[in-house]
Amino acid sequence: MNLKKWTLLVVMIGVLLATAFANDGNEIIKKRADFIKERKAYFKENIKPKIDAQRNKLETSISADDKKEIVKLRDEIMNQRLLQNEFIFNARASRIKGEEVDDDLMTEISVQRIVIENLYDKAKIIANKYRPEIDDLLAELREDGKEWRDQMRPGQDEFYGRHQFKGRRGMEQNLPGSIGSCFGSMSPRSFRHMDKGSGHGFSGGGSSFGIAAFLLWDVNKG
Repeated sequence: MNLKKWTLLVVMIGVLLATAFANDGNEIIKKRADFIKERKAYFKENIKPKIDAQRNKLETSISADDKKEIVKLRDEIMNQRLLQNEFIFNARASRIKGEEVDDDLMTEISVQRIVIENLYDKAKIIANKYRPEIDDLLAELREDGKEWRDQMRPGQDEFYGRHQFKGRRGMEQNLPGSIGSCFGSMSPRSFRHMDKGSGHGFSGGGSSFGIAAFLLWDVNKG
C-alpha cells in the first residue's frame, strides 16, 4: 500500500475513533441530564412539600424582626455562594487545562468558605431561639430521611464522582453552597454538603437537616 493510501487509512481511522468517542460523550451527557431531571422531579414531588409544610409551621412562631434578619441572611448567603462558585469555576477551568490552580484563587475559595460559615452561624443563633420547636419539626422530617437517601443515591457515583479535584483541590466538594450543592439544584451532593451536626444543612444522605438550613429554608423557592 503506497503512502497516500496509508495516509487516507489513518485519517479514516482517526475520524471513526473521534466519532465513537463523541457519541459516547453525548450519551453520557444525556444520561446525566436524565438522572438530574429524575432527581429534581423526586425532590419536587416528595421532599420539598414535606419540608415546606414543617417550615410553614415554624413561620408562625418567628418574630417580625427575626423574619427580616432571615431574609437578609438568605440574600447574603446567595450572593456569597455566587462569588464562591465563580472562584470554583475558575479553579476547575485551570484544572481542565492541566494548569496548577493558583494559590491566591485557593485562598479566595477558603475565605469564601469562612464567610458563608459565619453567615450560617448567625442563622443558627436565631434558630436557637426557637428550639425545641425546630427539633420537633425536624424529627418528623428525619423519619423520611432514609427513604429520601435511598431514592436520591442510586446512580449518583456515576455522575457525581469524587475525582474532579484531588488533594487541596478536593476542598470544593466540602464547601457549603458549592457548585451543584445549592438547595435549589438538589443534586445528591446537596444532601451531604455539610458535616453532620453543623446545623447548616443536609448530611448523611438526607438523614440530618440542620437547624440553620431549616430556618433559612424558603418555601417560595423551587
